[in-house]
Order: sequence, then C-alpha cells, then structure tokens
Amino acid sequence: MSADVTVRPLIEDDLHDYQTLRDHSWGFPPGDDGRELLRGRLYNTVGAFDARGKLLASAAGPRFETFVAGSSQPLLGIAAVQTAPTARRRGLAAQLLARLLADGRDAGIGWSLLYPFDPRYYARLGWQSLPCAVRLAVSTRWWGPPAPPDAEQVKGDLRAEFQALHLRCASLWNFSNARTEGPWDVWAGLLPPPGERGAAYRVEDGYAVVRLRQEDPQIITLEVLAALWCSARGRRAVLALLGAYQGQVQRIELEVPADDALAWDWEDWWRTPTQSTRMVRVVDLQSAFAGLDPAADMPALTLRVRDSLAPWNDGTWRLSPAGDGCRVEPSVDLPDAELDVRALPLLLGGGATPDAVVRAGLAEGSRAALSALGSLSGGLTPYHSLRDRF
Repeated sequence: MSADVTVRPLIEDDLHDYQTLRDHSWGFPPGDDGRELLRGRLYNTVGAFDARGKLLASAAGPRFETFVAGSSQPLLGIAAVQTAPTARRRGLAAQLLARLLADGRDAGIGWSLLYPFDPRYYARLGWQSLPCAVRLAVSTRWWGPPAPPDAEQVKGDLRAEFQALHLRCASLWNFSNARTEGPWDVWAGLLPPPGERGAAYRVEDGYAVVRLRQEDPQIITLEVLAALWCSARGRRAVLALLGAYQGQVQRIELEVPADDALAWDWEDWWRTPTQSTRMVRVVDLQSAFAGLDPAADMPALTLRVRDSLAPWNDGTWRLSPAGDGCRVEPSVDLPDAELDVRALPLLLGGGATPDAVVRAGLAEGSRAALSALGSLSGGLTPYHSLRDRF
C-alpha cells in the first residue's frame, strides 16, 4: 500500500465525497434518490484516502449467499469499483480489492463474485470468468407445438411463494444466488407493474415469471423475467408453459444455464448480447474447501497455489477428506499439482475440465490430482442468473 494512502471503511461523513466520486467516475449524477441508495451502501464500502483525507477511490463488498456443490456458502460480492480520473493508474483499486478480500477472509467467506468492466484486469488479480448463462430470443415458430401444462398462477409476494422452491432449484448449480441475503432483493419488482401484462406460475418443480412486451405492432415478446426448475420434468413443464403463448406472441426471450439443451441448440442462432460475464475468485482457500464434501475414497492431495493478491492463499497445501468437509493444512511436501488461484473456480465450480485448465496455462502436474480436485464440484456446473446482478 502506498505510504500516502489510507484505506478504511466509509462512514456517514464521507457520503458527499462518495457521491462526488461516483459522479466523476461514472459520468452521471445519481440525484436525490441515488444519494439515498449510496447512503445504504456505505456500510459495505471501503475507500482510499490521500494524506489530506480526500477520497480517491472506493469499492463495495456486499455479502450474499450462494451454492457450491449443493452446499450453501457465504459469498463476497465486489461492486461499484471506482477511482477518480486524476488518481488512476496508481494501483488504488487493487488495494481496495485486497482489503475487501482480507475482510472476507476474516468473516470466514470462501468465495467472491463480480461483473467486470474488463475481464483482463480482474484476471490479473485472480478472478476467473465462468460460463454461466445464455440469453436467447427465440422465434415461436421454432418452439414446437404448444402443450399447455397444469400450471398454477401465483399472485402477491413472490418471495413468500417461490423462495423455498428457488432454493431447491438453485442448489443444483454452482455459484447460483440463494436470494436470501444481500442489499439487492431480486424478488421485489419481478411482477409487472399495474398496466403491464404478465404473470407468475408454479409448474411441477419449477417456476416462471413472465411479461408481455410489445415493441411494434407486428411483434409481441414474451419476456421471461425469472425461471428455474429442479428436474427434467420441471424443465419440460416450464418450457411447455412458455410455448402455450404461441399465437399470442411472436418471440420468447429467456435465460438458460450455459449447459442447457436450449443453449446447445440455439445459442448460435438466437443468442442476444448481454453484459453477462461473471468472474469468481477464492477469497480464503481454507474456507472455500471447508464447505465442500469430498468422496470418502478421495485421495489426499498436495497443491501449490499461486495467489499474489491474497498472500494467505499462496503456498503449498495438503488437502484431505475430513468428515463433513475438506481439511486444508500447510505442507512442505512436493506438490501433486501447481495451480494459479484462477484454476480453482473452474475446477471446483465445474466450469472446465482439468485438461482445459492445463491448456489455459492455469495448472500443471498430475491429471489424476486435478481430476480429484474437480470431483469436488459435485458434478454440478455454474449458473448465475442475469437477474441476480448486483
């Protein structure tokens, strides 16, 4: 850290400077409503101050709950990373990110997620992009014959109606948002406001919240605001529900996991541009592994992990099954494999095969050891909904 810079949490007295920094960094004033929004974010935001106490940069670290290998885990979000134009290229953002990671480590958090302005910048600091979601805009003439399912329309408080079902479904993917914690309430505002057409449905072991959007007299779009399912049967029922709108709409917009069959079939045809990149990082290696459930016959592994931003992760570790999780201890043994910290979300999150990680230059060593490490993903793949952006 630069000797002339102090990093500390923001307080109420910093609100004016925080708002000014945002205005200058993002190019637009938030107004009175924005000021109250920024006040609500002070508690999870850290700032870099010069020797005179001027706020030069800030970054927010909201806390959420996610799933990894079917288990609920705390998640450190990274958001609103901003630096005054006159203070850029001095490493201030990296200092703030290191502080948020250290605070997350102290809180027992194993994982972090962010949406990058430039993936290359965050990759240098240990975050790794993951294939998570694909958004499609499919003409209904390609959807197949409509087959309306037995669906129950839901009205009122969607959190009360869908939260338990969402938890069941979300636990089947890695790094999906549990929607139980954090300052952004996904359920609020999902139902269309008065005057707009839309509805929410429960069908089999899935759900869907939809809105009809008319862009011109010839095209009505069924926009799927949220949808998820727990089984193949639930998936078929949700898709059949959407198909039942044929004749009423000409296009269906929806988001699916990157490994869903709709993405396999139609990504090259109907994918729509999105700001959908998500990057995941290990905050604290020991906390991240403690939440995973290895097979009883998984061999002990010795791993050399490289991590320049979070030095508490950098070193050689022995990983072994330990009852309800993984024990991770410092080791002086020769490693079975060496990994950049970016390899861990790919392997533990099911985002790439060991061979792909090796080809990317993020790991080397025993393929058996890397495969054993990848088995900790629980056979699940990443999915983080666009609706869960923070």
